Amino acid sequence: MKNLYDIEIMEILANDADERVRFNVATKNRLPEHLQLKLAKDSDCSVRKRIVYNKKASIQVLTLLLNDEDEDIRTLAKNRIDEGRYK
Repeated sequence: MKNLYDIEIMEILANDADERVRFNVATKNRLPEHLQLKLAKDSDCSVRKRIVYNKKASIQVLTLLLNDEDEDIRTLAKNRIDEGRYK
């Protein structure tokens, strides 16, 4: 039951208007892939960059970020994929 509540809380916080809250959600290693994908599309580049640095970022999330508008994010995502550092 605890995991279900944790996910529900993360879902609420991933929709918060404050990018600092969304940034903190993006740091969570137990972030489900559907929330990783949501935050990888966030309007704030610091949130998207935090997803690139998340150790548990999936290949699907990193592939999505290969097309990010921010060059640093694209480069980081490419490097993680090239190095096989994804879940």
